Amino acid sequence: MTLVECLQRLERLQVNAIKAKNLLTVHLLGADHREGNTGAETFEVFRTFTHHVATRMRVTSLQLVLVGPNLSSKLHLQQVLQSYKKSNDKADTTMCHVDMRYFVGGFEAYFNDKMLYCPPDLIVCFNAGIWGYDEWLPAIRLVLREVQVPLLITSYNEHEAEDDEDVLDKLTPFQWLWRPEKNLYGASTPRATDNEEGRILKENNYWMCLTGRLQ
Repeated sequence: MTLVECLQRLERLQVNAIKAKNLLTVHLLGADHREGNTGAETFEVFRTFTHHVATRMRVTSLQLVLVGPNLSSKLHLQQVLQSYKKSNDKADTTMCHVDMRYFVGGFEAYFNDKMLYCPPDLIVCFNAGIWGYDEWLPAIRLVLREVQVPLLITSYNEHEAEDDEDVLDKLTPFQWLWRPEKNLYGASTPRATDNEEGRILKENNYWMCLTGRLQ
């Protein structure tokens, strides 16, 4: 539901990149096994989102591009297709094609491969922890300066969200669409963790959104 609510909120904000269109492309940066080790698993993880896009939006083709060095190596450059159909008296017709693509590596390498790169409408970093990993900074700068579409970042808790915000505030210029706040659609069950500070970690517990496209 996090991605569903993100799209709806961006529409309410009248963000140009998320307008009614036939093709919607979402990049998932830092993807790993939690987003699936097979196409079938990925489709199941994002079933709520893909079903919403197929049935509630005027989208006939949805592209999910999963990019990250920690994806299963067997997924590199794989493309998996699914579809949503509706039935009538005569035949089944396709409402929306779902195209899942994988790139095992960093976003910079994917961006620079123009044979593979699909321009996104939205970029998402789930539980990225950018405050703790300098490796994120080149990718975030690239998204803000070159790609310039909404960037959704989620965090495990309020403390980490504030740390992420501090890092991002140093990467100006960009525009905040919303600063860190509680995500009502985040996980309700804490992760099992050996966190040294003893803080509770919940998937997508806080979220924030920004764009390099200044308005």
